[in-house]
Amino acid sequence: MEWFHNFDWKVVFPERRMYIMRQHNWAFAAWEIERLKGNLRQQSLLVHVDAHLDDTPDGVFVPGLLEAKSVEQIMTVAQGHDYASGQACPPDCMQIDNFIWASVARDTIGETIFVSHQDDEVLSLEMLRYDAIHKRNENCQNIIAKLSAGCTYTHQRFRDLLSFLSDVDQKKWDTQQTKILDIDLDYFNLSEDVTPRLQPIEEIRASLHTLRNLCQWDVITIALSPEYCGGEEEAAYILSAFMEAFEIDIACGQRW
Repeated sequence: MEWFHNFDWKVVFPERRMYIMRQHNWAFAAWEIERLKGNLRQQSLLVHVDAHLDDTPDGVFVPGLLEAKSVEQIMTVAQGHDYASGQACPPDCMQIDNFIWASVARDTIGETIFVSHQDDEVLSLEMLRYDAIHKRNENCQNIIAKLSAGCTYTHQRFRDLLSFLSDVDQKKWDTQQTKILDIDLDYFNLSEDVTPRLQPIEEIRASLHTLRNLCQWDVITIALSPEYCGGEEEAAYILSAFMEAFEIDIACGQRW
């Protein structure tokens, strides 16, 4: 399976605005490219389903982030670090856990609904501002300086899909707000150590099918994250459920 061995593997289904990638940092590129095309508006709603929160804010420091205005520039900004290379990760690199705040800084994301079983609390804009002002935290001050002056970024947090689906009311969603579904397949690995513990396949299929049909998504991004799924075999197992639920053949995707 090429996607397991190629760190930068990614395909797109343009007619469905669906992007599938090995590494999650490329979701940033997908969102920003679709905004350039006019398919996403500023202050979009992001539904982020992932084993991890991916709310590290240092994505705002990636060189060229705010200046990027073309597909080529966005792809350069989104380029991640190959962890298998053995080389140290640059301090200002787009990574698999800091891409959300990068799009917040560009005003593409205005609200995130986190669905994650990670124990940590979500980093909020209010927390950053409090630490910047009251604790005079220089790093927080620098992050705030990268955001637009009128930034109103908000979030909601759910520990699992059942809680989210039980609570969500699409009728209350802003009808003018474009919507992104972002799934990391490692969400379906419940293990907290190196031994994978995948959800039963029928539960995975049902969850994916429900997410697909929850609303009319403007853009869909899918990260395979095989290491966090438990390995190549486990990632392929979850991917097969995804392809069935979303009715796609990944071999038909276009490279991007």
